[in-house]
Amino acid sequence: MRFFALLLLISYHLYATPVNKCVNIDKFSDDQKEIIAYAYNYGEKYDLGFTLAAIAWHESCAGEYRMNFADPSAGIYHALIPIVIKRYQMLKDTGFNRNVIGELLIRDDEFASKVAIDELLFWDKVRNGNWKDIIKSYNKGYLWEKSNKYNEIAENYYNNIKQKKEILEKYIPKHLKDFKLKERKPMLADFNSNSTNLVTRKQEKEVIEKIKKIEIAVLKSDSEQIVKQAKKDKKAIISIYNKNEEDSIIHEKTITLQSSYTNK
Repeated sequence: MRFFALLLLISYHLYATPVNKCVNIDKFSDDQKEIIAYAYNYGEKYDLGFTLAAIAWHESCAGEYRMNFADPSAGIYHALIPIVIKRYQMLKDTGFNRNVIGELLIRDDEFASKVAIDELLFWDKVRNGNWKDIIKSYNKGYLWEKSNKYNEIAENYYNNIKQKKEILEKYIPKHLKDFKLKERKPMLADFNSNSTNLVTRKQEKEVIEKIKKIEIAVLKSDSEQIVKQAKKDKKAIISIYNKNEEDSIIHEKTITLQSSYTNK
């Protein structure tokens, strides 16, 4: 009887334990391969294609697990939601705003990729291009410099990303170079809430509009040609108006704002 019970327990463990989909890239589903190809293509123009793809693999198992409630973090690169909110000075860190940002990170791969690239480029500047320090900082910010505990965590993270990056440097050119990517419609372009509450939908719209205004980098100038190209590229535009001495409304300038980074 005990043998039978033990056999049942072993059988339950074998069949109830989730299959690890993250270890061997050759066993990735087509959806996972598509995420790796997407991350690589997004990051390539910043010379961070393999890095971004490795982070997507490590953080979310290439899109399989897009939420970690413990952090909390979300998206294919598991961006820390409180940190993302801090990047945008017009957003307060509230439960509601965390929900909206979390939804964007999970459902909008372009937004998630922009957040990840901004973070990597920021640390690239701080760390003077030292890739190891960039990856450790992407994981633990400035903490790894001040604590042996966090340095060990950041070092392990770096080794994981490095290993996956080296695998991808051989795998992507051979298997994913011409992989067909899905058509993605960024949520920021047309955020449609599922909420039936008009007040909630209004709040969500206000948050999204604030993100839109500060998601794109500063324009080099507000010349007609550059503004026209920015609109064509669907970049966020802020037009600033003032009153002149005759109390008439005049256009002062057109700008976009960068996301805000701090050293804290």
